[in-house]
Amino acid sequence: MEKLKDFDIQVYKLDNKQHEYEYAVDKDFFSEFEGGFVESGKVKIQLLLDKRENLMELNLDFSGYVDLISDRSLEPFQYPIDINKKLLYKYGEEEQELEEDVMVITKNTQVINVGHFIYETIALQIPLKKLHPDEIEEDEEHNDYVYIDDAGEEIEEEEENIDPRWAALKDLNKKK
Repeated sequence: MEKLKDFDIQVYKLDNKQHEYEYAVDKDFFSEFEGGFVESGKVKIQLLLDKRENLMELNLDFSGYVDLISDRSLEPFQYPIDINKKLLYKYGEEEQELEEDVMVITKNTQVINVGHFIYETIALQIPLKKLHPDEIEEDEEHNDYVYIDDAGEEIEEEEENIDPRWAALKDLNKKK
């Protein structure tokens, strides 16, 4: 966890204005998280922190890649990462997470750490099905998706359940 201290931001020292930070994460950073989805890669993060009287808005731009292994061929490949994310810190009574990208901190909070947020954002970009770029076209060719429209069946069922009195009126319309 020593490596995550590099991601501490001393917010109590900051004036109410915009501040810029730059981070680079690699294998050492990813190794801090046990059982992680990502083990290596190189990602640069540009962080723009806009501190205001009642909140802090963080805009993060991620660019780089993570190293993955194809589920099909077991070939290693670099998966591109290009993300823009926003994180809000609001001031409140007690520290809590309101949403995945909205946090509440107290006015006495001196330090925030963005390391976990950076890792989670990168990890959420990893696809469920990890395919080498050479295998993606091949996979798309073999997966023919079938669209099933069962709305017609519902209409037929409704017609079968029509009150006989209305059915007689419906037949009048057809005789014209």
